[in-house]
Amino acid sequence: MTFVPTDGQTDPRTDQPTEAPIGESAGADRRILLIAADNSFCHVYRDLAELLDEPTYGDEFGGGAEFFDITGRRLTTVFTRDWHLVGLQPTAQLAEPETVRQRLKAVVAHLVQFIEQHPDSLGDSRVSVDEALADLPELDHPDLGEVIGALPVHVRGNSGNLLHNAMHAAGWTH
Repeated sequence: MTFVPTDGQTDPRTDQPTEAPIGESAGADRRILLIAADNSFCHVYRDLAELLDEPTYGDEFGGGAEFFDITGRRLTTVFTRDWHLVGLQPTAQLAEPETVRQRLKAVVAHLVQFIEQHPDSLGDSRVSVDEALADLPELDHPDLGEVIGALPVHVRGNSGNLLHNAMHAAGWTH
């Protein structure tokens, strides 16, 4: 996936470019954030290739989802003629890091409620509900990229950490 800069658009509040060109440099942060349309789940992918490889895990897709880059800019889907997802590209909207942060907080609130109502969802993790809730990520860092970095990344061949697995138990598959 190539994120491209907008055509000279600037944020009217700051007169700054809405997105810096990212290109294909080795150091570019290619993470993609998926948030369920109902704010019940989120998932971080390291890059587009990882997202596109998701069906090979055998997991089912769980419903409507929206995609964002690490700045909080909405990404829209790119399909082939026969409707296969092949990419994501930035929309013309400005990045909305605070909106994305609030949605992530809603995801965590949903997860807290689920864990409290279903403590058995922790399985054999050998932590108490209180310990699990205390270990949830802090989402108030001013840099949205740091907030996204606090979320679990599912690595192929790894069964996921407690937060990742609890999100799935709360009702969303990918």
